[in-house]
Amino acid sequence: MATIEMEDFSGQQLWVFIILMILGGEVFTSMVGLHFKNARANTEDALQTRLAFISRDIESSDDFNNSSQNYMEGIQSEETMPHNQVQESKGMNHKSRNILAHVVAGYFIAAIVCSSLVITIFLWIDSYARHLLKSKHIKMWTFSIFTAVSSFANCGFTPLNDSMAIFKHNPTFLLLVTPQILVGNTLFAPLLRLSIWTLGKVSSREEYAYILQHPKEIGYRHLQPYKNSVKLVLTGVMLILLQAMLICYFEWDSKSLEGMGWFQKLIGSLFQSADSRHAGETVINISTLSPPIMVIFALAMYLPSGTSILATYGDIRSLADKKENPNGRATWKKFAMTKRTCLVIFTVLACITERKSMTADPLNFSIFSVVFEVISAYGNVGYSLGYICDKLLKPDSACRDASYGFVGRWSDKGRLIVILVMFLGRFKAYTLKGKKTLNVHPCRSGTPHQRPEVAGN
Repeated sequence: MATIEMEDFSGQQLWVFIILMILGGEVFTSMVGLHFKNARANTEDALQTRLAFISRDIESSDDFNNSSQNYMEGIQSEETMPHNQVQESKGMNHKSRNILAHVVAGYFIAAIVCSSLVITIFLWIDSYARHLLKSKHIKMWTFSIFTAVSSFANCGFTPLNDSMAIFKHNPTFLLLVTPQILVGNTLFAPLLRLSIWTLGKVSSREEYAYILQHPKEIGYRHLQPYKNSVKLVLTGVMLILLQAMLICYFEWDSKSLEGMGWFQKLIGSLFQSADSRHAGETVINISTLSPPIMVIFALAMYLPSGTSILATYGDIRSLADKKENPNGRATWKKFAMTKRTCLVIFTVLACITERKSMTADPLNFSIFSVVFEVISAYGNVGYSLGYICDKLLKPDSACRDASYGFVGRWSDKGRLIVILVMFLGRFKAYTLKGKKTLNVHPCRSGTPHQRPEVAGN
């Protein structure tokens, strides 16, 4: 959702973008939060230890007679067992969280480094791609790291004006980038669990087993139970395949896939489908797609990364219990309107600020284009239908087609609204206290028969 052509930025400015994308990425921010939580726990443990020593010193300074001392020792011996068990459990939880923080940090670094190296190796092998970057004065390492970070953080930016369109005839490159998009968002929770399981098998440390068995006690929202992780993987794969099949069905012989071979069309459709939920990188012009595909993309952007459409018996029973509880039903209904109401309000505000353009240029500034832009901003995807000068009712010789997004043609007030929507979308997990469901069941930590807590998307 750029408002300036990316090739206008210098190499130094691209590195500033890289740093900002790293700092704003979902994995990085959650990792920082986990480290802060561990630091706070360390401080609290140190304080409790000091208080225990002080209390012990006070007790030792008191003189008790033998009978009362024996009596107190008997009581303390009975209370020591559960107290020790609690302390042991707290100690294990604390050590496990520290290990988890290091695992997430390792996951983050390994994903970006490996992806950057893979892209660099590809560019060394593919002379056409290497010469293309050279003609645009983009350094190979800058492009590799920028693309790796942007894909992993799901920012949707590339150093090129046309995003990934120049690689639409190179399915190998698209296949290399697609996993990076998924490991940074949709499949982060399942792959994190797989990483912990693998490390546990290699090291045989009991902390790894504790992390896998007690995800709720660990308190890291991206750590999911086994069943939820499986449902996330299946849901992600199903949505990607469904979108790819629909793109192939509606667009196979259309203008959007023109000039591509059958394998290039297939890989391009898969890449576009994987990007539609979060990443926002494009190999085809979104505005040339048929209306059904645009609606599918809008729905995909609306769904959060933790959404699962596979409900278990426990999920259905929990929702049924919720409906039987009047207070629970009221809370559930209130949350169900929160996200939709937010999108409606900001869509109306955008229509108000852009009302003159919508009147003078109704084909570009259509209601659906505005709604699509707002949903894309809220989902932090970055898809845009763009702006096409040929759609103007009154041809304007001064109009120039640009590669940046549709919001680049909005007024300053409209852009401020989109910025606010993007901020709300990025921090919705902390501002909306509710589990998301559209009869689509988000994955929860805990046992299936527990009532679902309300948590944000």
